[in-house]
Amino acid sequence: MEKRFREYIRHFEKLDYDVLSEEEIQNERQGLTLEIGLLHQEMVRLMISAIGFLICACIFLSAALVNFNIFQFIGAAVTCIVAVIIALAYRSKKEVMGKLSAYADKLAQMQV
Repeated sequence: MEKRFREYIRHFEKLDYDVLSEEEIQNERQGLTLEIGLLHQEMVRLMISAIGFLICACIFLSAALVNFNIFQFIGAAVTCIVAVIIALAYRSKKEVMGKLSAYADKLAQMQV
């Protein structure tokens, strides 16, 4: 998926905006809107899973503090690390979303 978005961004970097017709602008904008929607759905999935792992980490940590069980401390640490990894993936997708949104704004300004 990352490769597809990188190629799509390269497509917009190489695009000559001065010679685009109204129909081509509309087609590019529809395709870009579709890609932004897909990326947005992926970001929501990542956010939901990160929040789920953080909740699990809190549950493990609270159980570990009550029972002082080392396995629960380990479970809390592991789920917290997984949540951080997911948050880093979300951050990289956020940067791609910013670039795609900039191109969408540029196409919207051209259409006016």
